[in-house]
Amino acid sequence: MSNDFSEKYILFFVLIVFLGVAAYNLAQGCPQLVQDNQVLHWDTVLKAYDTYVDYPSLDNAKALLAVLPADRLDKESGNAGDALEHIFSLNSYPVLLEEALSGERVVIEIFFRLLNISDGLYAENVLSELGWVARNHPLLFLEILLAYKDTRNMRNMLGYPVDFVGAGHNMHPKAAIYILGKRIEALETVKDPKYEKIKEACIRQLRFAIKQVSEIGQP
Repeated sequence: MSNDFSEKYILFFVLIVFLGVAAYNLAQGCPQLVQDNQVLHWDTVLKAYDTYVDYPSLDNAKALLAVLPADRLDKESGNAGDALEHIFSLNSYPVLLEEALSGERVVIEIFFRLLNISDGLYAENVLSELGWVARNHPLLFLEILLAYKDTRNMRNMLGYPVDFVGAGHNMHPKAAIYILGKRIEALETVKDPKYEKIKEACIRQLRFAIKQVSEIGQP
């Protein structure tokens, strides 16, 4: 009877370990889940940001990503206006932008998280940059978008961050249509079935944007 109990205990222990590992692996492959109590400390963000733009290594990019909220923030401390002005300053922002356009995955993910803390012109900058990423690195764009599509911030947006062409294009509708078309061409090169559904959603959104520009003459 003692041996029977021991065998059952061992089987139970193995089952628990197996389920734990399976759950972890499943979570790793699932889209980012909504996280509660997202708190943003602007001083901490600025410290990590300055460290990164001084030396844009992968480790510093990961450190910056870690202090940015993965979802819409619930609380914040510090001066948001001054912090955003510093982040998007021409003295530092181009470093972050160049690394994103170069295809650095962690930095592209940083831009997705910047959507959670930006507004107004700053948000438009981020949306424009993500549109560039969709054109230049379509697979990376779809991979990261898939991970963030279920966050509160993304659900409250009017679609995905793929069709904003940025300031300066409002007076050039033909150029806007051309750029949006190039983004479609880039996304169509992604053949992995894992991204098919979200890719088609982005393409539909881009085609709708082209239709709007064609009808009213501006993005």
